Amino acid sequence: MDIIKILKDSYHIMAKDLLALKRNRMSLAALVIMPIAFLVMFGFIFPSGNTQQNMPVGIVNLDQGPSATAFTTQLNTLNKNASYMSFENFSTVDDAKTQINRGKLYGTFIIPPGFSYNMTHGQSANVIVYVDNSNPQVATQIQSVATSTITGLNGMQAENNVMEMGKSTNQTVNAQAVVFPYTPNVKTTIPGQTNYFNFLAPGLMIMIVMMTVMTGIPEAISKEKEMGTFDGMLSAPINQVSIILGKTTALCVRGFAQCILILVLAMLFFGVTIQGSIMLAFVMLILGIFSFVGIGIVAVSMSEDQASSTMLVNLLMFPMMFLGGVFYPIQQMPWFMQTISQFIPLTYAADAMRKIMLLNAGIGDVFYQILILVAFGIVTMAIAVPLFRKSMTR
Repeated sequence: MDIIKILKDSYHIMAKDLLALKRNRMSLAALVIMPIAFLVMFGFIFPSGNTQQNMPVGIVNLDQGPSATAFTTQLNTLNKNASYMSFENFSTVDDAKTQINRGKLYGTFIIPPGFSYNMTHGQSANVIVYVDNSNPQVATQIQSVATSTITGLNGMQAENNVMEMGKSTNQTVNAQAVVFPYTPNVKTTIPGQTNYFNFLAPGLMIMIVMMTVMTGIPEAISKEKEMGTFDGMLSAPINQVSIILGKTTALCVRGFAQCILILVLAMLFFGVTIQGSIMLAFVMLILGIFSFVGIGIVAVSMSEDQASSTMLVNLLMFPMMFLGGVFYPIQQMPWFMQTISQFIPLTYAADAMRKIMLLNAGIGDVFYQILILVAFGIVTMAIAVPLFRKSMTR
């Protein structure tokens, strides 16, 4: 009977909080606007492909010989399909460097004098790629595109040379097979075309739930303590567990509503596809909530007012957002950050969500993450409930 009473009381507390949310139009609007803002911000800031397109790049032809002219023609032809670069010709290196310093160019190809001579006399023809590395991300993209482009030009030139050799010996030669004897055949775990948002969406759903729960608990408890309504709740014949359960459930409903909105918008506007079980994904969301809620209750219990509890929650939440692998793969972080990430529940929740949504993982595939989240939730709740009860007597 005690359990039934606890559940009934929890339901009434949850209904009260949801009714307050319904009456608060600003909070209701924020409930919808926040996930949309996150989607738009991260969906469009980060490029869908691996490389930015139409990057402004200069060409300085100091040779003006036939081979140099042929090189620039091939360069434009090879770039035409991908459109990674947008070329502009300059007569001197200083002119191109000036435009780089002004932020007008990302880099420039420099064809030095003697290029055509080396090409016609069997020598290696040097091409200088001058890159603005004040922006490391852009510099890396330019270097990658420049290297792959020149590799492609080398292949085109080598095929022409092999064809000429075949004509001189009256033999039929497969130039491409001679120049490129090995052909890669890349296959992916996820069918179809993917983008960065496929990586981002599962972790973003978990992160939104974490933010809703952890920031909502100080508002739901500390605010009522300051207003005096919490004392009336404590004086009623209600178990303190019902208070925690009811307010947490109300926050879960808010978090789930935001997750569904994120999922629908991500599928409609960013091409995110769901390969696995939706039900298992929502189970993982519940486990994520269970692992986060104890942290929020501990923060509230250790604080005197809403401002200090919110500050403490933010202090814990923001490092988790960036170290939990939501925005960047953990494998790309320094080793000490990777070590810290192993102690963050968001790491395991986001990883499990990606495996379920993108790789069609089953319970067995994410059983380790489930155990970690359950254990983390049990430990934090075992600490949180006594602290919460003690704080109620202050």
